[in-house]
Amino acid sequence: MRTIGRFYREEILSLPPEKLAPIELPANWDNTRIEQDLFGWKLYSGADFIECRSEEEARYLKVFIDSRVTEVFIPKNEQDLKTILPKLENLKRKIDEIVNSYLETVLDRKIRERVRQEVFMEITK
Repeated sequence: MRTIGRFYREEILSLPPEKLAPIELPANWDNTRIEQDLFGWKLYSGADFIECRSEEEARYLKVFIDSRVTEVFIPKNEQDLKTILPKLENLKRKIDEIVNSYLETVLDRKIRERVRQEVFMEITK
C-alpha cells in the first residue's frame, strides 16, 4: 500500500510548479473540523483556522493536518484538486483503519496518541 508521503510525491508534487501553491498548516492537531460561514469555508485546528476557497480545499488540507504535516503544496486548479481528493481521502481512511486496528489493544491514551504520531511521521516522509 502507498503511504501518504509517496502519494504526495507521485500525485501532487509531479504537477508543474506553477500549478501548486504552498500552505503552512497549524501545528495544533487537535479537534480539526471544517465549517462553512458567511464568507466561505474554514478549516479549524484547535483555535487556529485556515480560510479555504472551497470545501474540497478544506478536506484536502484536513487530511494533511490529521497526518501531522505542517507544510504542504496544494493544487491551484480546482479540477486538479477534485481529481486528487477522493484518492487521497480513501488512502487516509485505509491507513487510519490499519493503524486503529493495531492501537485497539493500547489502553493508555497518551501512548496511543504518541504511537499514532510516530506512525504518521513515518508514512508522510
